[in-house]
Amino acid sequence: MMRSDQRRGNALGVLLLGCAVVWGAGCKKEQPQASAPVDAGVVAVAAVDAGVPDAGAVTTAKVAKPLRFSDVTLRPQNSITVMVTYTLTNPGTAQGRGDACLSLHDDQGAVIEVKRMGGITVKGGTTDTFEDRVSLGSTSWTQTRTVMLYTAGEYHCSNGVPAATSELLRLLPTGQPAPADAPAPRELQASQVADFEVSNVEVTQAGLSDDYNVTYTVKNVSDHRASGSGCLRAYLGKEDAPHLEESPVGDFSLAPGASETVKDSIVFDNDRNWDRVTVLRLFTSPYGCADDADTDNTGFKFTKPESIHAPEEGVEAEPVSYPEDETGMDSSDAYEPEEEANHEQQTTHGE
Repeated sequence: MMRSDQRRGNALGVLLLGCAVVWGAGCKKEQPQASAPVDAGVVAVAAVDAGVPDAGAVTTAKVAKPLRFSDVTLRPQNSITVMVTYTLTNPGTAQGRGDACLSLHDDQGAVIEVKRMGGITVKGGTTDTFEDRVSLGSTSWTQTRTVMLYTAGEYHCSNGVPAATSELLRLLPTGQPAPADAPAPRELQASQVADFEVSNVEVTQAGLSDDYNVTYTVKNVSDHRASGSGCLRAYLGKEDAPHLEESPVGDFSLAPGASETVKDSIVFDNDRNWDRVTVLRLFTSPYGCADDADTDNTGFKFTKPESIHAPEEGVEAEPVSYPEDETGMDSSDAYEPEEEANHEQQTTHGE
């Protein structure tokens, strides 16, 4: 059975990503039981049993006969969409149900993003094949060095490995087995408002149309990977007055010291309010517009440009096309294999 689901990331996805993922020590791989074998060389960790824990392995939920992934292909469609095809084998007798999950990891093993690929149902003793279309952050795939596939209960992907109901399958972005010396998955450290620094904010309008956009640069000033999203709020200009409009504007996941230029559209509930608002604030936080403005997150405040007005009826913006390989990354996120290898050697020698 082939199935294709299309999911678009949103503020909830970012909120779920901000949840802590607990990694622990795992156990020996369970022996295959009358099912299609796992791809040779793939790092897969079985459910906890009476075996001796493997050094550096990852603990999964206690499942007597966990589902197994095999025949996985990863096909990037562009910089923000990946098609994932995979086979799931259920060696047990009970029906396996829940969600298939995709976790992206950087060159240090840190979680970049966790995505719910789609719902799965596999009857006991059977094998089934699935295909999912996964939408990612604008620079997530370009930063990915390994991926991990697992299944979990419905809408429990963000709970991470402890919720896994399958073996863990680690691969390279090419779909090849991850090497044995690949950096082990690391615990996801919760992001904070103070992790982000915003600059170069610009709001534009395409002519007199209802096409509004914001461009800004966000930098991770912390010592750990930080993920979050932007929220643009509009005010009438009175002190302490609540915002009149707000719009989610971009998601990002950044390595320590990295920066990214984000561009996204601005959507107000009522475009006529563009003629009323005078002050704009761009907030960046782990939860985007789900976060309230407070003394810990005052936002990047600026005056609305005089050229920005409510749209004229009947005026449409010119269509804009973007190159397929656009990533929005700057030089701080550039990937150099030699540099990464040197960094890993230095880390190893320093331990």
